[in-house]
Amino acid sequence: MSDYTLTQQEFVRLKSRLIRVVNSKDQGKIIAECDAAFAIFEAKGYPDNWSNWQRAKDDALFAQQRAASHW
Repeated sequence: MSDYTLTQQEFVRLKSRLIRVVNSKDQGKIIAECDAAFAIFEAKGYPDNWSNWQRAKDDALFAQQRAASHW
């Protein structure tokens, strides 16, 4: 028996939210959205493409760091 309880509907909603927030290019919102998704994944199970959220968060953190270092 699997502990994976993330429904297809929840997954599609999270994926859509990730795409929208990445397209917004708001690094803070990207990080917050990824953290929220990871909290859900911890509770309900990680989808096969969980790394999309990790990559988006890493990219946003890097962009924030790069922007801060220019000052």
